[in-house]
Amino acid sequence: MAVVVDPKDSLFWFGTSDAMPTDQYFLLAFATAGPAAAPAWEDLVEVIAGRSAAIPALNKRLAESPAGIDYPRWVHHAADMGECVHRLVDEGSTSSTPEATRQWSTCVDRVEELLASTLDATRTPWQLHIAPDVVGVPDVDGRATIVFVRFSHVLTDGLGGAALLRALFGRTPNPADAEVAAASEPHEPGAVGWRLRDFGRALGRLVRLPSALVATAVAGRRSARPSDGADRPTAPLRRASINTCGAGVRDVTVLPIPRRISASQRFTVTQIALCAASLATERLLIRRGEAPDSLAAAVPVAVRESVQWVGANRFATAVVGLGVASSTALDRAETIRSSLATERRRLVSRDAITMMRLVESVPRPILSRYLRRGPGMRTEFVPAHMSVTSVNCGVADMELSGGPAVMVAGFPCLSPDIGIGLGIYGLGTTVTLGVLTSPDAVPDADEYADLLRAALDELAVTIA
Repeated sequence: MAVVVDPKDSLFWFGTSDAMPTDQYFLLAFATAGPAAAPAWEDLVEVIAGRSAAIPALNKRLAESPAGIDYPRWVHHAADMGECVHRLVDEGSTSSTPEATRQWSTCVDRVEELLASTLDATRTPWQLHIAPDVVGVPDVDGRATIVFVRFSHVLTDGLGGAALLRALFGRTPNPADAEVAAASEPHEPGAVGWRLRDFGRALGRLVRLPSALVATAVAGRRSARPSDGADRPTAPLRRASINTCGAGVRDVTVLPIPRRISASQRFTVTQIALCAASLATERLLIRRGEAPDSLAAAVPVAVRESVQWVGANRFATAVVGLGVASSTALDRAETIRSSLATERRRLVSRDAITMMRLVESVPRPILSRYLRRGPGMRTEFVPAHMSVTSVNCGVADMELSGGPAVMVAGFPCLSPDIGIGLGIYGLGTTVTLGVLTSPDAVPDADEYADLLRAALDELAVTIA
């Protein structure tokens, strides 16, 4: 059976560009005892080479359809460490001293540069960028080895990416983690036979498309009726000044989430972090003279395993109301909890799944033309005001060359209409808030980071 990329995954492949990257990003810190204990570069590469060789997802690449009318397919391709493993900071650069390259701020500057580009999955769907012996890492005492990991979003979703990290760095790897996104063809697509299969698949999708469109329309009308008891989607949201994002520069900040929040018995860390994002963003807009009557976040929600799903990216996007009209922080957090629960129920309904699966019946030429037609006309309404992801990377059981993982951070994708992305990433009891912003939306990234930090500290006292 040919391992053709599902159209739901190809939404990232055909919709991506260097101007608007859609990779997944993980930033890890592995503690080291000091300069003498920092692993040598050659040892780091050897460890990564040995571990990655046993992970099928890290030994494949995308190959284009020979006929050009079907979706690309995964083919086996042994990982090349020269392509996949790089220095995060070039210590041989004449623009900085060796001491400067070991600063956390220098690493962040380089990460910001990498966030402006997209992996070419026809060469490799993953890359690691490593900086040993770094000081000044948030919430980390002493020195650390910093690893910035990029996965092509065509490969898998956030939970799958976390599983691949555990397979790559886990002290006692779980075999199931190494099997994520494992399937691939043993060889490159050929000429005549593959072309015939491509034409057959494209024709099959084209034949199924009309009935899929009808089923989607029926499901859409049915889900919009309040009488059937279904939860209705969020109403249209008005554009704010943060709803813009151009190409190029990005700003990155990593904020430790107070332990009192991550240990809260009252709300989940995701709910409290969303509340902090709500407070900070509202205050930012008020400073600009805007008075938002509503704010909402696009939040990926995992599609449960019992749901028939073809793509590797098993998630749907919830639009979570952030409770701006609430009078107190507690009311705001309760509103967010209720909105998140409502959206989760809506997204697992039969009608919602039917609508999300429409893309499975869309032939490649139609989908790629739609996605690459360029940005549409700017309207007063937006799908959400920010993007927020939440990923639990598991227990703190990862290491690199003997150094234990002590922190992981991550950042969601931005889009032309969303210039703020927040990532809530946990490792054991340590949780961080990764902040990714576009200068178009947030000219002063430090100001916004300060607002988020203050909101987290406030909520740690008032509602956690």
